[in-house]
Amino acid sequence: MMIEAPGITVNGIKITPDQINAEVQYHPAESLVDAKYKAMQALVIRELLIQQAVKCGLCAGDRDGEAPDDIIDKLLEREITVPEPDRETCERYYKNNQRRFHTAPLFEASHILYLAPPEDKAACDKAKASAEKALSSIRANPAIFEAIAQSESACPSGKTGGNLGQISKGQTLPAFEAALLSMQEGDLSPEPVLTDVGYHIIRLHRRIDGQMLPFEAVADWIADHLKKESWQRAFSQYIQILAGQAKISGFRLAGADTPLVQ
Repeated sequence: MMIEAPGITVNGIKITPDQINAEVQYHPAESLVDAKYKAMQALVIRELLIQQAVKCGLCAGDRDGEAPDDIIDKLLEREITVPEPDRETCERYYKNNQRRFHTAPLFEASHILYLAPPEDKAACDKAKASAEKALSSIRANPAIFEAIAQSESACPSGKTGGNLGQISKGQTLPAFEAALLSMQEGDLSPEPVLTDVGYHIIRLHRRIDGQMLPFEAVADWIADHLKKESWQRAFSQYIQILAGQAKISGFRLAGADTPLVQ
């Protein structure tokens, strides 16, 4: 699909609508308008950088003989340098972002599902009543959990007595996960747990709580992350300086935090 787009000039060099249309495919976005903006931004930034490379003597003015991306790489290597983050900075980041370095808990659980579409009140009431009846029976005789799962659960896991195996964070529905997080090993859910698919009776067999990774295990990752952040800030500032010195028409460069090319 072709996109109607105005032409853009950067210091007299034109970026044509055809170039913009061709670039859009490399910038997926929620809307075509957003994709077009990203494409225009990338082309303007690329043009600014290539023009600067010509000024620095890194390529000829006619731009023949060398790929634009190679020219840009040479320019950025020369113009942007950032220091290596020291240990103190890395340790401070580690301390202030501990949730990022905490391993997710693991659970081994079984469940019995009574299917209930949220929009069907009658089905929800019936499922809840069935779940409450089954839960009462299991409390009286825990050994029948698997048998009830096999005969009544709407989940395929019912065939194996409701066993879900090992579960990590993010693998189940939010309400189901919240219930697991509130339970200890050997617990049976105190009441049926309502999720978007119905009511669950949950039994938690085993729980392995997440642990904080030691600093030394993540120090290299933190250093690399901080260096990349620092480089991106420096890059954005560099582009703003070039844009401030340039005459750009047909486009307003609002920022430089998107990739040059995909």
